[in-house]
Amino acid sequence: MNNASKFHKEGFNCAESIIKAFNRDNNLNIPVSIASPFGLGMAVQSTCGAVTGALIAMGAVKGRNESSVQNESREIAKEIMNKVTEKYGTFECSKLKQKGVSCDEMIDYTYEILKDYTK
Repeated sequence: MNNASKFHKEGFNCAESIIKAFNRDNNLNIPVSIASPFGLGMAVQSTCGAVTGALIAMGAVKGRNESSVQNESREIAKEIMNKVTEKYGTFECSKLKQKGVSCDEMIDYTYEILKDYTK
């Protein structure tokens, strides 16, 4: 396992934990604060914070800065979401919790997917 969940154990939310691990492993400085509103499923147990954190990190390295450039990050986002759905049947925080899936499990699983798409 990648140990991204160690940041969650330190008190960071799921999205922040993904950004912290991604920064650590890629020598980046994506502001962790960008992910702060996305914990606990965007604060309303909607889309899992680990998933949104992964999408933020992926966008930071694969996103575009000019509208004239093709948005390749959209397809990667779709693939990340699909992988989570294939494994857990949902990417919604409330439903994951109902199934007994822990935040740490989601953080570590989603982080592994993120690493595959940002090599």
